[in-house]
Parts: sequence; C-alpha cells; structure tokens
Amino acid sequence: MLRHFVSRQFAGFLFAGGCAALLHWLARIALSLFMPYSWAVVFAYGVGMGVAFLLNSYFVFPASDKPVPKQARDFLVINVAFFPVVWAASMQLNRFLIDAGVDRYTEEIAHALAISIPVLATFLLYKFFAFREKYYG
Repeated sequence: MLRHFVSRQFAGFLFAGGCAALLHWLARIALSLFMPYSWAVVFAYGVGMGVAFLLNSYFVFPASDKPVPKQARDFLVINVAFFPVVWAASMQLNRFLIDAGVDRYTEEIAHALAISIPVLATFLLYKFFAFREKYYG
C-alpha cells in the first residue's frame, strides 16, 4: 500500500490536488462575501471538484482508458461521498477555533484543514476506481 504513496503519480496528485484545493479555498473566501460561511463551503466544493477532475484526468491519471463520462461519474460519486465530511469538519473546526479563543481567520483555517482530510483516501479511490487504467466495461 505504501508504494502507491511513494510515487511520482502521488506527487502529481498532491500538486494537482493542492491547486484544486487552493482554488476551492479562494472561491469559498470570495463566496463568503455574498453568503453565509456554510453555503460558501457548499458552492466552493463544486469549484474544487471541477478543477480537481480536469487536473487529475489530464496530468495524474492520463493512462486511463475508461471513457471520460464514466470517469466523471465515478469522480463525482467519490467527491459527493466525501462532501459531508469536509462540510461538517469545516463547521466543527470553525466552532472549535472560536471556542478556543481564536478571533481571526477561523473560517479560513477551519476550511483549509477540512479540505485536507480526504487526501489519502481520494487518491486511492481515484487510482483504482474513477481513473482505473484498465477499464473492463
């Protein structure tokens, strides 16, 4: 199992995921100017998913022979399944930081931490499910 995480592909995944996470995080900050934090997290998640799919399909898992619509469907299923984890962690970490006396940037810190939670699991799910190299129909 460890060999999957000590690889050029995983390094590419971290870079692509980091770019997607940064855009997700920045979108949430911008959206928070117009809507409550909890809703901004919801809509920003979609931004992050779109960017992550494009970067992963083109740069991290280009050898997949799975049809793109099926890649997109499976990618969406994985990310929708992790959405409640990221959303709940964003809310709880924000509350924790406020209760701990942090008075600045609690939403930014909480959201950044929450985005990072599913990294290892999503890599394996993308590799062996969404972008599987040998597609058997």
